[in-house]
Amino acid sequence: MARMSEYYRGKRKKRNRILIPAAVLLGLLSLVVVLFYGMQKYAVITKDSVRIVPPSAQDADSGGEQGESEGRGELETTTAEIIFEEPDFSKVEARTGSGLEPMRAIFVKADEIYPEKIEEYAARLMVGNALVLEMKPKSGILKWDSKAWSARNFSLAGDPLSAEMRALLTRLKTPTESKPNGVYLVAQISICRDELYGSRSTVVTLRNDTGFNYMDEGGLWLDAYSLDLRDYTVSMVRELYDMGFDEVVLADVAHPVLPEGTTVQYCRDMSTTPGAVNAVCGFALSVANELEERDGKLSIYVDSTTALVGRDSANGQDGTLFFKLFDRVYFNTDRYAYTFNLADLQNRPIQGKYSERFVPVVINYLPDNPETISWVLIDTETH
Repeated sequence: MARMSEYYRGKRKKRNRILIPAAVLLGLLSLVVVLFYGMQKYAVITKDSVRIVPPSAQDADSGGEQGESEGRGELETTTAEIIFEEPDFSKVEARTGSGLEPMRAIFVKADEIYPEKIEEYAARLMVGNALVLEMKPKSGILKWDSKAWSARNFSLAGDPLSAEMRALLTRLKTPTESKPNGVYLVAQISICRDELYGSRSTVVTLRNDTGFNYMDEGGLWLDAYSLDLRDYTVSMVRELYDMGFDEVVLADVAHPVLPEGTTVQYCRDMSTTPGAVNAVCGFALSVANELEERDGKLSIYVDSTTALVGRDSANGQDGTLFFKLFDRVYFNTDRYAYTFNLADLQNRPIQGKYSERFVPVVINYLPDNPETISWVLIDTETH
C-alpha cells in the first residue's frame, strides 16, 4: 500500500540556464570593444603588417627595424596652411590680333537707334566703312528684345526691335556700288555702369561701407566680380552676333576710382584679396574665355592713358592684358592727344598692327590719314 505524504510539495521552477552563457558572451563582447578602441593608439602600421605594440614593448624593442621604430614613436604635430596665390595676369598668352582690317566708324547714340536715323548715318560714310551702335547705354535699357536670363527676370529690354533690327542690319551689310563690302557693324554695350540692372537686382552692385549701392557723380556701379553680370554679358554678346553684328565692344569694364579713405563691399566672398585689378581683369579674362569660340570680333574700351599702355591700379584696367584677349582696344581721346597715344603704344609689342587694333574715339574730328587707321567719330552739335 502506498504511503501518503502528509505535506504538499510545491512545483520547482525550472532554471533558465541560457542566461548564464549569454551574460558571459555579452561581457566578452564588451571587453573586445573596449580593447579595440582602447588599443588603437598602440597600433603600428607598416607596409607589410598591422600590429598592436603596448608602451612597455615599444620601450623594450627600441632597437628594432628603422621603419618600425618610426611607426612606434609619437606622431609629430604638423600645422597645415592653405595659401591662395594672387592671379598673375601677365602669364596670359596672346590669342587675338590677326585677320583685322582698319575699322572707320560713325558713332550712333542709343536714343538715335531707329531705322531712319541709322540709314542717315550710313549714307554719310564717305571715307568710313562702319557704324558703332550704342545698343546698351549706361541707363541699362537694352535696344533689343533680349532673351538673356537677367534681361527677362529684371525687365531690362526696351522696345522689341529684334525683327526690325535684323532686317535693317541685313540691308546695311549687303554690298553696294559705293560700299562693295557693305557696312561693318559694331554694337557697343555698357557693362559696369547700369542704372536699371543695379536698381532692380540686389546681387550685382558694389556697396559702400554702409551697405548701400555705390554711386558717384557718373551714377551707379555694378560689381565686376558678379557671376550674374558675367553671364549676362556673355549672353548679350552672343545675341548681338546672332542679330548680324560683326563686332561687339564692351564699354565701362572698370572699377570706380575711389576717393581716398573710401571702401567698397563686393558681392562675392573671395579667397584672395579683392580689389580693382583682380575684379576687372578677372572679368575680362572670364568673358574672353567664354567667348573664345565666337562668331564675330570682340573688343573693349580702356578709360585712362595709364591703362592704355599698362595697368591702372585705380580703375583696374590693364591694356597689356586687353590687347592679348580682345581684337581691338578703344580709347576716348582728342585730336591733340591721339598721336601721343600712338607713340606710347609703339614701344609695347602686340600681335598685329596698331593701326588696326587701336581705335581712337574722337569728337568732331577725323585723325590724320583717316583711310589707313581705325577710328570712331562722334558727331556733336557745336554752338
